[in-house]
Amino acid sequence: MPLLTLFGLIAAPVAADIPATLQIVAVAPGYPGRLPGDERWLIYLDGPVDPGATARVVSLILTEHITHAVVFLNSPGGSLVTAMQLGRVLRQHAFDTRVGTRMTDATRATAGTCHSACPFILAGGARRSLEAGSAVGLHRAENREPLRDEDAFQHVVRTQVVEYLVEMGVRADVANIMEGIPHDRIRDLTVDEAVQLNLLTERH
Repeated sequence: MPLLTLFGLIAAPVAADIPATLQIVAVAPGYPGRLPGDERWLIYLDGPVDPGATARVVSLILTEHITHAVVFLNSPGGSLVTAMQLGRVLRQHAFDTRVGTRMTDATRATAGTCHSACPFILAGGARRSLEAGSAVGLHRAENREPLRDEDAFQHVVRTQVVEYLVEMGVRADVANIMEGIPHDRIRDLTVDEAVQLNLLTERH
């Protein structure tokens, strides 16, 4: 199938036309407009990172027998646990990650946003980059339900996050930046910062 579009089960959206799950659009190497000889799939992940996202991405990879891919990310965030699961899947397959969103021409991407949990998917790429003008930002994790011991929760989050970052070859300083920003705010990283943190391996 030259162009494959997968939509997960959609929960009630927050507002009209805003999906409540991570949407997946995958463009095969043979799709019209692709460069001859480029055997990479283009996989666009767009929207909130919901708990079922990993299973849908794995299903796509296995069903289509995808061995080479660039995964474009455009997400406001969502489940941190799922983001790290997805990052590990992408690293296992040695896929590249790039912040960007699909244009009308499915073979081209433009600037995207990768906030909150999304940078942890980005970290899973074998090579990590962004479309010009894209934003990569962090903030403190927050549980969906109020907790009696917020400090204990943040300690668990930090432990898991640092372990994941080290595994991905990204500097653990990402966790420090994350912890210092309230959940209702976002701290966008400059390209220089993201490169220094090894969250990006390329500047373009």
